Amino acid sequence: MQKFDSIHAREFQSSLKNQIKLNAANRFIHRLHCVQLVEQGCSCQQVAQWFGEHVRTIQRWVKYTHDYGIEGLKDEQKLGRPNTVRDDQKKWLQQDISQCPNELGYPQKKWSGSLLQVHLRQHYHVELGLRQCQRLLNELKQQAVDGQGQC
Repeated sequence: MQKFDSIHAREFQSSLKNQIKLNAANRFIHRLHCVQLVEQGCSCQQVAQWFGEHVRTIQRWVKYTHDYGIEGLKDEQKLGRPNTVRDDQKKWLQQDISQCPNELGYPQKKWSGSLLQVHLRQHYHVELGLRQCQRLLNELKQQAVDGQGQC
């Protein structure tokens, strides 16, 4: 059996990570597999290196399994602060950014994080930091990948 060269190995690892991120079931099986390898005698360091994870992540998964059983590897319910921009507002924002900003009365021709920040404040009465607006803009653009209405 032939080994991957370093370029193909990185591509494979990247592809594997993308597949794992797709859904909770994939993430659960991945975690279970990593813990199983540790339980069979592989070091956390080895497993982390093989799968491109941080050593501390593997150690945490092993601990969760010991503390809570296999259930400890399932995605936990998110306990963070709720989104500042509601889903219905995101739909409206999606329509807004599908237009060129100058069509909405702004002097710019392209959307930016700072322009979105102003737009959110003026039209939605939502205050977000610049970096949050940049992330939101990227998220909205990704959702509109079909290219309709992009300027």
